[in-house]
Amino acid sequence: MGVLQRGETTIGPVAYGGRTITLVARTTAVHLGGDARGALHVRSRPVHVEVLDEHGRRHVVPIRNVERSLIAAIAIGGVASTYALRAFRESLTRKRRASR
Repeated sequence: MGVLQRGETTIGPVAYGGRTITLVARTTAVHLGGDARGALHVRSRPVHVEVLDEHGRRHVVPIRNVERSLIAAIAIGGVASTYALRAFRESLTRKRRASR
């Protein structure tokens, strides 16, 4: 049986130009198997960036997840190009049959 664990991972802080920058990521881990020999799948996605400026103000900049949108756009483009190619081939076939 699998065990699902979620948590947040931080990378940083990194000081740059008077600012302190920290990347925060959401980490999901799935452990399959009951002992140390089980499989482990870890996935981490950036959630937001925390910026602490030189005056001590904290700014949180969210990071949008564009992976799903990108995959959907690629799939839609593949389907559309398949239909366009089929229509093009069919029109060529019709022209050949008409010229005979």
